[in-house]
Amino acid sequence: MPEIITNTLELSRARQEFLGSLGLDAKRPTAWTQYGYPEHVTFELLYAAYERGGAGHGAVHRLLDKCWEKLPRIKKPESDSETPWEKKVRKLLRDVRVMAKLKDLDRRNLIGRYAAVIYRVADNKSLDQPLERAAKLVDLIPLFENQLKVTKWNIDQNAENYGTPAMFQYRKLPPPDSDTQGKPEEWADVHPSRVQILAEGSVGDFFDGIPLLRAGFNRLMDLDKISGGSGESYLKNSSRTIVFKYEAGAAPQAIPGPDGKEPTSVREAHETQARALNRSTDAAIVMQGGDATTLQTSISDPTGPWTVAANEFAASVRLPFTILFGQQTGRLASDEDKQDYANRCASRQEFELTPMLEEFITRMQAAGIIEAGDFEIQWPPVNAPTETDKANLLGKLTAAMQQAFQSGLTEPLFDANELRAVMDYEERADDGLPTEGDPAVDPLQQDDNAPAAA
Repeated sequence: MPEIITNTLELSRARQEFLGSLGLDAKRPTAWTQYGYPEHVTFELLYAAYERGGAGHGAVHRLLDKCWEKLPRIKKPESDSETPWEKKVRKLLRDVRVMAKLKDLDRRNLIGRYAAVIYRVADNKSLDQPLERAAKLVDLIPLFENQLKVTKWNIDQNAENYGTPAMFQYRKLPPPDSDTQGKPEEWADVHPSRVQILAEGSVGDFFDGIPLLRAGFNRLMDLDKISGGSGESYLKNSSRTIVFKYEAGAAPQAIPGPDGKEPTSVREAHETQARALNRSTDAAIVMQGGDATTLQTSISDPTGPWTVAANEFAASVRLPFTILFGQQTGRLASDEDKQDYANRCASRQEFELTPMLEEFITRMQAAGIIEAGDFEIQWPPVNAPTETDKANLLGKLTAAMQQAFQSGLTEPLFDANELRAVMDYEERADDGLPTEGDPAVDPLQQDDNAPAAA
């Protein structure tokens, strides 16, 4: 009896195998298979590209580290000054290292379709029970996509939560590279009220999240092939593959080795000599009526193909090439690249990270861990000027003041506190400008206060 496939994903794969593999080339429906690309990019492949691939790892952390370069401020909307509510929230976040855990949640989200974090709270209930009220937040547990699965759904079509998970299970991962000695996996039931999911690119079903590396995965494979193939070519040329060539009519015989043991054949003698030559720098080869040479192949320059694949991958993650890969043959990131990079991160903060933080604070308020009330998330600017930029701006402002004074303008363009604000210095009690009657600038006042001549 043929096997009956009930899984929709397996059914889709079976249809594709019957009709031909996926690909963008209509003339060659199996092009991706011929090129060596996987038909389905699984989480395991994405994680391998992040963990072992320089370009994939760099893309994730370029975006992640810039977005979290400075921590956001959670504040009351009606006041810019720090309130007691804000102090309490900041202490809670600091005690549990919430921002570090949420940043790790974001890292895991960038690798897979989604990631999750489990709330561990002090409410004297197990994880499979609904979270209602709790005394405090104990910890946050970030999870990868493959650590969380839905085991039960809400199937009442008249309910507001129809089609949403009714129960999760999460898998406890062992430490990396640890020997579990066949220990079975540990799964634990978790109620959805204790789980927060981050699925970037999804506005509904979290399964619709878009992994950062999926669109450019084929190019990541190309980069690996080009770099690996180039390295293998150098290895082949440096391994000194020996070519033995004999004159016509020569009758070579196996010569006993240093140990006095005679090889069984000429071929075995050559293999022994070649291995000894490649292992040691002082090995020698004995020939009878022939000569030995090394096999060398021409190595093509991988720069061109590598750059093409790298540019396409940079486009897939929407990061400028010079930002993602740094300096290449004298190319530096231009001001336009830096601005585009900053805009990409600012947009991600606004549309992905701010809603995630708002959901966390709101759910903590519902559990009684954080005092209820309106709040807002305020991110520091990602394109803030550097100290050098501030100094250059200050120089231009003072030069403009000097030109205005030379043109006959009696009032200064900026006072001292405005100039100090450019460098983020604190304000002075006065503006630092001379006042009327100041002896240092008023000649008449200075003459009146001068001591009498002897």
